[in-house]
Amino acid sequence: MNPPPLPLPGLRVLLADAGQRRSPVIRLELIRLRCQLVDVLDLVAEPHALVNALQRLAPELLLIDCDHPTPELLAQLGEAQALRPRPVLLVAEQMTPEQMRAALQAGVSALQLAGLQPQRLGVLLQLALARFEHDQALQRDLRHTQTQLAERKLVERARGILMREQGLDEEAAFQRLRQLAMDGGQTLAAVSMRLIDAHQLLRPR
Repeated sequence: MNPPPLPLPGLRVLLADAGQRRSPVIRLELIRLRCQLVDVLDLVAEPHALVNALQRLAPELLLIDCDHPTPELLAQLGEAQALRPRPVLLVAEQMTPEQMRAALQAGVSALQLAGLQPQRLGVLLQLALARFEHDQALQRDLRHTQTQLAERKLVERARGILMREQGLDEEAAFQRLRQLAMDGGQTLAAVSMRLIDAHQLLRPR
């Protein structure tokens, strides 16, 4: 069974027009899709305004319409995405493979080449939203895995300290850490960090 389409009505969209002048057509299609166009940013007149506009308007999706993404534009996009990630749909007349890779690295969620057919805008917006959600889920999973690995290393280090200082075997040292965590209402990682900090403070210099 295919997942239901992502909702578009009410979606706050910022259009960044880099000279293609298709904003009237895009505006009409967004109205038909019941999206909310928060503003049209003229990147020809204001080539460095993207980051501030995103911070000020806080759109849920950024739509960039350009001939090709310049390094300056992608640099601004990368800066904005580092501050607050959001779905980005990039419509370009032409792009090299290198520009495609650079666009994806800067945070573009979906690409549309060789212009924009208005009737496809809804599908492209949903694609950008779906791809963004997928990438964010992968990032969350990665952060969770990294946190688990760091916590496991703390527990192993604390267990080693107990084994050396109190003559415990591995299982007894682990159970000692568990008991300390339960008694203090803390996680194993938090108790391990406290033990490591205390050991470093008391260690002869």
